[in-house]
Amino acid sequence: MLPLNESLHPLETWMIVCSLAQFIREEKIDLVHTHGIMAGIVGQAAALIAGCEKVVATMHNLINRRIPFSKAFLTMHGMLMRRTVHTLITVSEAIKKDIVKYRLFPPEMVTVIYNGVDVELFSKKGCLDQKFSIKGPVVGTVARLEPAKGIKYLLDAAAIIDKDHPWVYFVIVGDGPERILLQQYTKQLGIEKKVYFFGFRDDVPNILPLFDVAVIPSVEEGLSIFCLEAMAAGCPVVASDVGGLTEIIIPRKNGLLVPPKNPKALADAIVAVLKNRRWAAALGRQGREMVAQKFTSEKMLERTMKIYAQVLRPE
Repeated sequence: MLPLNESLHPLETWMIVCSLAQFIREEKIDLVHTHGIMAGIVGQAAALIAGCEKVVATMHNLINRRIPFSKAFLTMHGMLMRRTVHTLITVSEAIKKDIVKYRLFPPEMVTVIYNGVDVELFSKKGCLDQKFSIKGPVVGTVARLEPAKGIKYLLDAAAIIDKDHPWVYFVIVGDGPERILLQQYTKQLGIEKKVYFFGFRDDVPNILPLFDVAVIPSVEEGLSIFCLEAMAAGCPVVASDVGGLTEIIIPRKNGLLVPPKNPKALADAIVAVLKNRRWAAALGRQGREMVAQKFTSEKMLERTMKIYAQVLRPE
């Protein structure tokens, strides 16, 4: 396990590249598959140094709003990818469009393989710890607590909802750099007794079935794993109309899409779902069917293995 993170000093990063290159050589690895930006740069550079010519890369996030992404950085990353990567996988069409927009990689060498989840894993009924017992409808989200996930807008929507529907509660699962600020913001809004911050949890399949509505208030989104998990659990979804979310949700059929950064629209959509239980159940069923048909881990694995076979095929 190599200690890689985005805050590493360039010298430390270079040492990791060299260690990984040595590992690739010693283990005679035939194919390297990198995920993400930072790990991609490190893995691709290591493969180049080690002489491994079979490299696949996966991009999970949109480029244009990631921080920091200067033009020089993008140019450097693009040059490295074109030198080393045989096939670039994106987890949504939205990310592929970004790749094309920034001319990061030849479009004909980019393949979309959607993220997948184990549908059966999210079929069981949930059970929260007794200390988290909630009496009333639950609106929930699971996310890393960072600006791109738009949790602030969910809290603004919660404050709007609380004025007319004080029996509704909100659960935020996850951790991140904004957690303390968001907790302070709930106090400013006067809704701290209605919002539960669960922190990081490794039992999300147990929690999701307890959500009456799952919300993805993201400002940007490559392809939300949480959205797929919530739909697999049969939970109606309200999400921002951004990025890959539009490739998952068919409005008013298996979920609702609302403009990003719009707490009022978000609040109205949540209340509409909470008020119509029959419609909410129908949205949940259609969502689960969509995931089972198109976004399973089996389909993701099958398509990825086909890419491996193509890359490893003798020329």
